[in-house]
Amino acid sequence: MGVAVAATSARFAEIKGHTHTSVAIFGYCIMVGNLGSILGNFFGSPLSRRIGTRRTAQLIMFGIAGSQIAYGFVNQIWEIPLVAFVAGASYSLMNIGCNAQGSMIQESVGRSLMPSFHGAWSIGAFSASFVAGAIAKYVPVEWHLLGNSLIALFGCLMVSRSLLPHSADKNDVAINSRDPHDLPIPAEIKNFIWMVAIGSFLATIAETSVGDWSSIYLKEDLHLPIGVNTLGYTCFVLAQIIGRFSVGRWIDKYGIPFVIRVGGFLGGFGYLIGLLIANVERGHHPYTALVVMCISYAIMGFGVSPMPPSYVSIAGGIPGIPTARALSRLAIIASAGFFVGRLAVSTLAGLFGLPIALLFPATALIGCGVLAQFLDIKRIKATS
Repeated sequence: MGVAVAATSARFAEIKGHTHTSVAIFGYCIMVGNLGSILGNFFGSPLSRRIGTRRTAQLIMFGIAGSQIAYGFVNQIWEIPLVAFVAGASYSLMNIGCNAQGSMIQESVGRSLMPSFHGAWSIGAFSASFVAGAIAKYVPVEWHLLGNSLIALFGCLMVSRSLLPHSADKNDVAINSRDPHDLPIPAEIKNFIWMVAIGSFLATIAETSVGDWSSIYLKEDLHLPIGVNTLGYTCFVLAQIIGRFSVGRWIDKYGIPFVIRVGGFLGGFGYLIGLLIANVERGHHPYTALVVMCISYAIMGFGVSPMPPSYVSIAGGIPGIPTARALSRLAIIASAGFFVGRLAVSTLAGLFGLPIALLFPATALIGCGVLAQFLDIKRIKATS
């Protein structure tokens, strides 16, 4: 999954250039992908329950690969929303299947493994972003995304055969089905999921803004050449790798709320300060601004690294509700909220410019740190 989407993110500046549109309009178009995410998250749990999370991952990867290939061949602005919708729906369905698999494994082992699973995503994203930067001057974006997506699809189909079988999903439902699927989720669980979803939505605004805007910001506002403009995203995912393969020990020792609090404040303020410095330096010393932004992207990547796996771990560990159902509900709320976040960034970019608009994701990540106090799973276990 990381390989499939990161190459597209690294070359978004060129994709935007093919459509000859403004930053705000381009942002509104890719925002339609969140409507696809909402649809995918809505059907994720029923689909996984019917055919199993392994089969879901195998089938939906075709949608992810196809949508990333399509991004490379668009040349009209009206095509972007269509591709973004399919990409969002496919990715959300795949996310539920893979995260449910990871959560079931983690629960059975009894250790914090989800950060390492998400760290594998970051390794794929770093590899694809690094290659994108190296070949951007020599390989057209359409042929790069075609080859990259086919490699990702082939790899996914090969390794997915080792995922847990459908019987594991059925066992998870049997263990956690205190409340049948046709009955409402109890109020105490629903309220807790809302708090987790708000934190996840804020973290996703910050994380995805790097994929959406980093290459565009470095090219159009810092006036850096193609290839060099991928360095921000590459530094971000490299720091993510370091964070995700070390954060599991911190979670086991200090707990998820503490780790999210530290990550939110560190990543948010680090990114905020970097943006302010880069916006001052960009007119006089663009490469100094580049260095500052690479450092701030790295700090942000390290700070945000524990958040997606942590929120998945919290939702997947709620007693009395099957893993896929909890993750689906979490994702529906988070993606609906993130639709508002993407709208805000695009609107601010149209009104004040992208450098000012990117201050919004920085404050969103700080908000994650503030909300961390409400994420203790014992709140639910005490009522079960």
